[in-house]
Amino acid sequence: MNKILVIEADANLAERLCRALRDTETHVFSCGTLEAATALMEKELYQQIIIDTELPDGDGYDLIYELGLGIYDSSSAPIILIASNGCQLDLTELGKLGISDYITKPFNVSVLKAKVCTQFKRQTREFSLRAISRFEAIGAGSRSSIIGEPVVAIDDYIFNFDLGEFRVAGERVRLNRFEQCLLRNLVENKGVVLKKKALVEKIRMETRVLCIDETLLTEAVHMLSNKLKAQNYIKTVYGIGYLWTMAEEKNKSV
Repeated sequence: MNKILVIEADANLAERLCRALRDTETHVFSCGTLEAATALMEKELYQQIIIDTELPDGDGYDLIYELGLGIYDSSSAPIILIASNGCQLDLTELGKLGISDYITKPFNVSVLKAKVCTQFKRQTREFSLRAISRFEAIGAGSRSSIIGEPVVAIDDYIFNFDLGEFRVAGERVRLNRFEQCLLRNLVENKGVVLKKKALVEKIRMETRVLCIDETLLTEAVHMLSNKLKAQNYIKTVYGIGYLWTMAEEKNKSV
């Protein structure tokens, strides 16, 4: 199910957009302030975000900047900007800010809907191109795999992937969607070295975050290891990839 977040101060316009964009495959959520938008993005993952530049409690560009920092699960979602009447915008410059398209007030709702459909088609096309890459992990599918189990207990760790809850020695640790996907791939194949290139493609397919590369993967592995205090569990096999060690191997060097 696709989710769109409409951030528009004009309640009547927001309602018209919700009605126009909502269908059997798309849920549309709306709010009128930066504060409300932040709260919604902390709870949900959105496939597209429509942002008005002028909001009661700030500038829409401020939120776009925060999205660019990657602090929300929806940070990779296409952004369509709603600009004030008379604004002359350069789409190339907007692209540098992470904005996929824009429209100026007043506008026909059907025109905005067409822009939204274009972004969904682009996402589907890019995802399909990458979906042809197979997950080529060394020994994937071995007997050590725990695929299909939503709750995993390993020593002081309890990972509930269905609920998105992760605890270390009883303390809850917050992981973003990218880190959750990375962790699941590691623990589902514990004791197995996952090749960097194959792991990147697997995470791209599962999260639909297409900008992931090996550099971001390396940073994510380091961040995940620090968050979970899992330096004795998450190991780097230099030049090859990463693994979550078997329990009896956790104190050995890799």
